[in-house]
Amino acid sequence: MNRAEQLYAIALSVAENEAAAKKYADHLESLFDVILPERIGDAFAEAVRAEDYHRAVALCADCYRTKAAASVSELSAEESYHEAIADNAAAGVMREINIDWSFPDGEVDYLFDPTAIHGPRNHEWLWQFNRHSYWKDMARAYVATGDEKYAVAFRRQLLKWIAQTDIPEKWNDPGSAWRTIECGLRLLGSWQVAFDGFRRSKSVEDVTLLLMIASMHKQSLHLVAHPTGGNWLMMESNGVYTFSALFDELSDSKQNREIATERLFKEMQKQILPDGMHNELSPDYQSVVFHCAVNYYGLAVSLGKGGEIPPAFVELIESTTNAAILLSTPALTQPRTNDTYTIPTKRFTSRTEALIEKKPEYVFVNTNRHEGAPPIGDTASVYLPYAGFAVMRSDWSGDATYLCFDVGPLGTGHMHQDKLNIILYKGDEELLYDDGGGQYEISRARSYGLSGYSHNTVLVDGRAQDRRAPLQSTEPIDACWITNEQFDYACATYEDDFGGDHIKPAVHKREVRFCKPGFFCVSDTLTSTDGNPHRYDLLFHLDTTRVKPLPEYKNGMISDFGRKYELVMIPIDEHGERVVASTVSAQTEPYYQGWYNGRNESNLHEAITVMRRVDGLANTRFTTLLFPVATGGEMPDVVRDENGMIRVTFEGKSYILDLNNLNQ
Repeated sequence: MNRAEQLYAIALSVAENEAAAKKYADHLESLFDVILPERIGDAFAEAVRAEDYHRAVALCADCYRTKAAASVSELSAEESYHEAIADNAAAGVMREINIDWSFPDGEVDYLFDPTAIHGPRNHEWLWQFNRHSYWKDMARAYVATGDEKYAVAFRRQLLKWIAQTDIPEKWNDPGSAWRTIECGLRLLGSWQVAFDGFRRSKSVEDVTLLLMIASMHKQSLHLVAHPTGGNWLMMESNGVYTFSALFDELSDSKQNREIATERLFKEMQKQILPDGMHNELSPDYQSVVFHCAVNYYGLAVSLGKGGEIPPAFVELIESTTNAAILLSTPALTQPRTNDTYTIPTKRFTSRTEALIEKKPEYVFVNTNRHEGAPPIGDTASVYLPYAGFAVMRSDWSGDATYLCFDVGPLGTGHMHQDKLNIILYKGDEELLYDDGGGQYEISRARSYGLSGYSHNTVLVDGRAQDRRAPLQSTEPIDACWITNEQFDYACATYEDDFGGDHIKPAVHKREVRFCKPGFFCVSDTLTSTDGNPHRYDLLFHLDTTRVKPLPEYKNGMISDFGRKYELVMIPIDEHGERVVASTVSAQTEPYYQGWYNGRNESNLHEAITVMRRVDGLANTRFTTLLFPVATGGEMPDVVRDENGMIRVTFEGKSYILDLNNLNQ
């Protein structure tokens, strides 16, 4: 028999039908086209020359079974795992984006989407299912326990995936298992861990092991031929580099590593802003891009390929890590801006410290403040002028008072309508939230999570922000930033559409002053652009369903979280006699309001929106004093004197505020 006939016969031994056997044989043919015999060994080279492919398959598989593993923990099967995930996945019980599905008899269908049945439709279920993250847990469970049930299930699922999925004509459309981001993620993580874990299993035949390599090679070629952009290209290129570095027995490995390196470096230069933030302005996707960078760096160094790394690459990694530290909340997490879930800052600092340098600020974060030192600056506050985040922080302690004020652009992806939004923490408790926008589903709740209705901003005539640009700032943004020992100050203006249709009924200017160390003054000036009166609503979002009035202050309220800290909200409005305060929870008409729409760590649930409204005025000004107070502790005292100055006594300290000169 010739090579094709032999390989078909070998493929047929693991195939359920002839169609699968043909596909497996094609995979093996492609693999033998690129394997460098001298890299496998003399016996393999002789078997290939003799056209003995049964022996060649056995020798090639033995080479990969006995090959030393890369000393990179992220790619190793000798790491911790989730036993429940491993056991469920082996039985065909899967969970993606907080949605569970059990496949009958454990027979996984890789083109099935349960959200098409139950709704709301979310194409991410099928896409993320095809990232095979559960294979990492199965592989690590197998290495830890030796239980062949994991290997048997993995073999069945791998062969099913190769047989069932093809590259569709529109590979990045819904329903595709070959979307390029999934190919990249498989190659940079889940498939490498699975290969490392199961390559020595007696339940995974030689031909199955080689089919996995062949499929990874096909996926890498798909990514080389069809690059996208943004954070996707980082994942795609990281996947290509990872596979090509680990499997350098293939003739195109070096060339593909060079392509991947060039793309990774160019994208890092393009996507990382001068202040270190990622241009999507989302901590989630900052983390994605960062991990692609450090995965590439760590693997190259561990395999002795450090010379392939561009010299400036380390600077970009360190800049990204530094921005994450500066943006940190007192919980040492990232504030939820644009699409994101809660990202621990340690996710950045731990990798950078381990791979590059043990800086004091990395140690500070990694040890939860027990060692090291916080960043050095004139104050603990900082302004990131390209991202447009003004971070006001009392100190670097775990009980700090913190506010993040967004004066920046939309971001190049995963953007929200949230200019001038504020997020407020006291210690590790979030008192004014930005929830991260919810799951990537097709629903009104998702639309709400993206909109100005779900952020701490304003509505004009019931309309929320609706801007389309800019996506990214190429110059530093002027936020009138001031920081000193007495106060922080920043201001910015929203001059774009409200509600679409190119309607610009008013301009919104927000000023934020942090009166250190204890409270914030937020001033919102609304100016009609058409000279007509409008209805203005000021929104504050709290993750609770309870607030209580403060009778001594008109429209004053205090949260009722029932935790260590509460939030006191005291208005000093220009037209206070006309302002009406209200609260909204679980509203769906005429638009969503009063919902927390989290992603991954918290699903959609009822919350509360505190609103103040004034109607029939062309121009007005809301001023809100925000006090984080210890539950049951001393309340602030606020009075306006005969000169119009605001006198505040809070936590044993006196303050004087001139509302017309908050920057002084």
